[in-house]
Amino acid sequence: MTAGVFLVRVLQAGDPANLDSATGTALLGSSVFVGVMTAVATGWLRTRAIPNLWRRGVTAALCVFGSVLLAVLATAADMAGGAVGLAAYLVLLVGGAIVTHGIARRAAAR
Repeated sequence: MTAGVFLVRVLQAGDPANLDSATGTALLGSSVFVGVMTAVATGWLRTRAIPNLWRRGVTAALCVFGSVLLAVLATAADMAGGAVGLAAYLVLLVGGAIVTHGIARRAAAR
């Protein structure tokens, strides 16, 4: 979701009039959809070892909630630093995802 906001800001190049509103809406809408589906898939697939489907589903729902909270923080990054702030926040999110992915793999191997 943050990547979608970053892409819109880059395409706007500092002036919201540079990007058609329909294009911006399509980019933001698709990035939210992809972000939510990624969160669901991550939560569901990372909990394969849990045999109870209800618990796996709850974990996937919590992943969506967490991803939306992290996407809301992109607003603060955008307001504080514009496209540069969004880029820094996006790098932070990707780095955190890589680190936590490794931790989850090691925990699942136990």
